[in-house]
Amino acid sequence: MLAASSSVAAIELGADTELSFNATLASNYLFRGVSLSDDDFAVQGGADLAHGSGLYAGIWASTYDNGGDTETEVDWWAGYGFDLSDSLSLDVGVTRYYYPSVGGHTTEWYAGAAIADATVTLFYDQHIEQWYFQGGYDFTLPADVVLSAHVGYTEPDEASGFYDLGLTASYAINDHIEVFGGAVYHEEEKDNYVAGVNFYF
Repeated sequence: MLAASSSVAAIELGADTELSFNATLASNYLFRGVSLSDDDFAVQGGADLAHGSGLYAGIWASTYDNGGDTETEVDWWAGYGFDLSDSLSLDVGVTRYYYPSVGGHTTEWYAGAAIADATVTLFYDQHIEQWYFQGGYDFTLPADVVLSAHVGYTEPDEASGFYDLGLTASYAINDHIEVFGGAVYHEEEKDNYVAGVNFYF
């Protein structure tokens, strides 16, 4: 999803562990510059479990439409994030993309770094055999609007690569509700746009 997530409401479970939930209503499901909902609405939701040690896990689901009937995608992941300094943190993990109705499940590994408001992440999907590089930067504008810039580059093992760009503006109404809107450009696809609302519990 092309959306920002600046607001998080979490439930303290004890033992230095937090559980949080999220839901999204979006006009489009955009993933790395491509619409996965056939330019139609998507309903999404997930849960995240985080431990004070830096270990985390989560699950997320979305409706999607790849040119046929509306289907469901379910992703789950686990990873470890840690701080090297006040302004530098690292993150490593793995995500499983699961498609119950149509198959084609894949597993993707990632490693990334956050430096102040900038992030860089390298992904490798072991089933598609494809690399993806992602960079992002968040700008805080007046009235607490956050502008998130994104650049990505896909490099298949046995084909030519291509890039995508994205820009999203988001505004947190409170700790539980955030509205957003954005646009993406993909080198080999048409331009796409999205607007929606995130809910945090």
